[in-house]
Amino acid sequence: MSNFKKLLKLPVLSSIFSFGSATLISSALSFVLGIVSRNILGPEQYGYWVSLSMAFTFIPLLQLGVLNAMNREIPYYFARNSIEEVNQIRQKTFSYLITFPTFIMLLLLLISIFTYNSNVASEYKIGLIFISFIGMLLFLSAYVEMYYKSIQDFKNASKLIVVKGVTQSLLSIIFILQHGFIGLFLGVMVALIIEILMGRQAFKKMKFVFDFRLQNYVPLIKIGFPILMVGLIWSVLIATDKIILTIMMDSSALGNYSVALLVFSSMMLLPQVISQVYYPKIVTMVSKEEHQQIKQSYKRVNLVLLVISVLIVAFGLLLLPSVIRLLMPEYEAGVVSAQILSVGLIPLTLVNYSANYFNATHNQKLYIKILLLCIVVNILVSTILLLIFPDISMVAIGTSVSFFLYFILMNTFFWVIIRKVK
Repeated sequence: MSNFKKLLKLPVLSSIFSFGSATLISSALSFVLGIVSRNILGPEQYGYWVSLSMAFTFIPLLQLGVLNAMNREIPYYFARNSIEEVNQIRQKTFSYLITFPTFIMLLLLLISIFTYNSNVASEYKIGLIFISFIGMLLFLSAYVEMYYKSIQDFKNASKLIVVKGVTQSLLSIIFILQHGFIGLFLGVMVALIIEILMGRQAFKKMKFVFDFRLQNYVPLIKIGFPILMVGLIWSVLIATDKIILTIMMDSSALGNYSVALLVFSSMMLLPQVISQVYYPKIVTMVSKEEHQQIKQSYKRVNLVLLVISVLIVAFGLLLLPSVIRLLMPEYEAGVVSAQILSVGLIPLTLVNYSANYFNATHNQKLYIKILLLCIVVNILVSTILLLIFPDISMVAIGTSVSFFLYFILMNTFFWVIIRKVK
């Protein structure tokens, strides 16, 4: 119990509560939106959305790590009181985002227009056009949120998340009722525009400089690209189950499996909040070489997360079947997968602190090797199980196995590294 009391005394508690409350509200609204949109669109139409929405995971990677560098370097230089360096990092990051990634999104828009008369399903053709517009907004939205997180202003970050979550959920439902499948894209687009306007403080004193000289961004890319690669491979690990189902089964199967994804993302809420709040704290401790404090906070945070995750999973396993049958009876085939995947939450919850430490100390090579191994294990186990018994729950088993392996390797190497530091 002493570890819990110590955690409650930490100055980050208010940030966790504020950011956590905002994320909880956003997640709850997303959960409601998921239920309503699934019931309106049905498994096949929603399956198209699941496939297309994967683009929102990978498009932000076009920033080549400049946002990751900003999130790492600003807390680092704030700890050293180097404000001029902080302002330069912000300007370079902003200039890059409005130059290269935005240009690529414009090219994607042109390609999507020229290929509109192809034989591809109309949902994919329409979705690709919307993705091009949304992609441009995603970069500005990411800058706004990263600005507030990097300066550890989680109060304003929380407000933006709440506004984006509320507007996206409410407007998406309205748009779906009016326009069907397209409404999901319209809801995302309008919510991003509102968030960007509300967070315009992040653009204060920023100059709109369109600079295509890539060499000007090399220092940031060198710092952020390895972190970005970790994020990319992490995204692949999380998306592996969806990719396998897309290749080996039909859109209805993917639509049913989306129930498992919805439950899993909801249960990951608190661990993700704590991870985001603690990342700049860990960077600050690394900057000040406070290694003993890192060890102590690692133990406290993971102990709390272990207890919370076990309680959440136990609670979810008991109520999940009844909730799905009551609210989404058409998706009852995804209940078992959701239960299996939720068990994988427990080990995955206990990885975030180690992951943040690896990024803060430039240990991305080791991190990437661990992620790649887990992806291979996921693919092998899931594919073999699907060939033996073609059911979506087999993919959930393979994914959970890879999460357990991920947990073991990350935490083992964390202690190997930290014990070598003097």
